[in-house]
Amino acid sequence: MDMEAAQSRRAFNYRERVSNARVPIPLVRIIEREPGMGKPALDQLERQGFGIQTLSMATDVVQHLERLHPPLVIIETATRKGPALSLCRAIRCADSLAWTPLVLLAANPSEEERILALESGADDYIAASSSGRELVARVRAVIRRMARQQQRAWMPHISPPFLMSLAGTLNPAIRTGEIEIDPTAMKVSVRGGEVVTTYLEFRFLHYLVQNQARVFTREQLLDAIWGSQYVELRSVDACVRRLRRKIERDPKNPGYLKTIRGAGYSLLVGHA
Repeated sequence: MDMEAAQSRRAFNYRERVSNARVPIPLVRIIEREPGMGKPALDQLERQGFGIQTLSMATDVVQHLERLHPPLVIIETATRKGPALSLCRAIRCADSLAWTPLVLLAANPSEEERILALESGADDYIAASSSGRELVARVRAVIRRMARQQQRAWMPHISPPFLMSLAGTLNPAIRTGEIEIDPTAMKVSVRGGEVVTTYLEFRFLHYLVQNQARVFTREQLLDAIWGSQYVELRSVDACVRRLRRKIERDPKNPGYLKTIRGAGYSLLVGHA
């Protein structure tokens, strides 16, 4: 079992234990600059058996999280397009935190803010005015969803690395035309040059490359990549537009990431 699979399996086992234990589940709450903004809803989490440890965004958050390995992180943000989004991206760039569920809690978030947060790696975006019951339900849903995704991600890692080593190759890269994806390093190269992608963009492209020539509706892509019923369908369209700017020679006339009119999207091979 490689290191990535072992980390995913340990994290999955840990969340299974805490979800069944009669002890507080240690969530981490990170505040930007207005402590207590979501306190009424967070109080409901504590009444439902969640323990909450609070960190300031002024601290070295990523280092603290790598040490704590919490089953879920809640980030309270008071500013638009501020440090919270950068923190989401930094957390997603840390290998040991790649599977840590992230929930942003904000005052009256706009649709644009929600989409930006989800594209930066957040798993859900909740208004601070939400009821405590809704916050508890959505936190539990995110933890369950991420645990299922981890389990699915771990299972394929049991045998392929072993089989690849027997075949004499350890190169995990996947190549499609001019696009090359390295799942282990989470890197994308196009025409020989590295392309910087967000966590969600990488997951989106990797999923389509693994399912080349299949047509997916926006709903199917939301379920497979975002895994949340709270995300708008426009998030898929926005992600496609950004990826086309990064991988296509002519984004207005895409050769890889095709729109199938009336159906959805597909990655077509050999058409660029």
